[in-house]
Amino acid sequence: MFSLPFKTSLRWVALLLSVSLVVGAVGAGFLHALEGATRLFNAHPWYLWLLPLLGLGMVWLYQGPLESCDDGNQLLLSQIRAPTEPLPLAMGPVMIGTTLLSHLGGASVGREGTALQMGGAIADQVGRLFSLSPAERQTLLRCGVSAGFAAVFGTPIAAAVFALEFSRHRSWQIIPCIIAALLADAVGQHLLGAKHTDFAGFFPAHMGFSWTTLFHAAVLGIICGLVARAYCTLSQLQSATLKRTTNPYVRVVIGSLLFIALINIFGHEFTGLGLPSMAAAFTQAPASPITWLIKLVATLICVNYGFRGGEVTPLFFIGATLGSTLAHFAGAPLALGAGLGFVAVFAGVGAVPLACSLMALELFSPTLGAYALLSCLLSWHVAGRRGRYDEPKA
Repeated sequence: MFSLPFKTSLRWVALLLSVSLVVGAVGAGFLHALEGATRLFNAHPWYLWLLPLLGLGMVWLYQGPLESCDDGNQLLLSQIRAPTEPLPLAMGPVMIGTTLLSHLGGASVGREGTALQMGGAIADQVGRLFSLSPAERQTLLRCGVSAGFAAVFGTPIAAAVFALEFSRHRSWQIIPCIIAALLADAVGQHLLGAKHTDFAGFFPAHMGFSWTTLFHAAVLGIICGLVARAYCTLSQLQSATLKRTTNPYVRVVIGSLLFIALINIFGHEFTGLGLPSMAAAFTQAPASPITWLIKLVATLICVNYGFRGGEVTPLFFIGATLGSTLAHFAGAPLALGAGLGFVAVFAGVGAVPLACSLMALELFSPTLGAYALLSCLLSWHVAGRRGRYDEPKA
């Protein structure tokens, strides 16, 4: 007869292995499909004109047969904080599908919403095979979030910390979250060929301490915090106003037309994730000093008018191009400005400064650690220390 502690340990080994393998595999498949959707859009830019139809289809899904999935991240958060009922079985698949449709039409949305909901939904379904207490279910959901974030972004340590910061929780649960994130990332990258943008080459192997650089990091953190605060305020006001005054079908068509007009005026670099422009910001200043602002407007339109996927990668674009522009004017290294802006804007918008600081270490260089921590903490503080994940449903 097994002792209870051994049974519990064995159960958690099975849970973590199952969740990590499935989330890692699904995450890799999603990234491959997302790359394919982006290639299709780039090869056929006229797909932009399909956005109204794609948007109407998404609204119909979330207003009709899959209405239970409509709350997305807020539903996931509510179950992590106070588990009462299982997450909908369709949450992960519909989020993956609608994210791919959004990117097929060039919408300026991200992929973190997909990562979180995919990971959380899969973990919840695996957990239903076992008799879990509410506290154990909370832990497993955080492990799913951690695994999903790691599989999609390739930063497992930051993912584990994000899973706790995202749900405003600090505890020993970081341990299973790290295990799930590391395993999911390994499955995606080493078994199924998931690829992530390599930013490390933009930074020197060793970067000595400099008071000047510390000052630049502080100023950049404050400016990123102001941008993050403006983004959150505008997004909340826009979302609340639209939901009170506009039919969701009308809203998504209006949003599509506004976005199409914006892209026809400013160019296709503001569609989709914008990874090429983001990477270019590490080596050359953006052609326009308001590149970041155009992307911010494009993202607000797409996210709040009804397109799915998330907003984190567009926020990385906003931060990287803003940081590169500021570094150019200050005479600082472009890679330093782009890298710090990359993480600091999201640190303020999401109120996840520790996760973003660790992301800088994993994506860029360990020598960036002190500067990234300062920028992220200042951005978080200036933005108000409450982020998008704290917002009530409008």
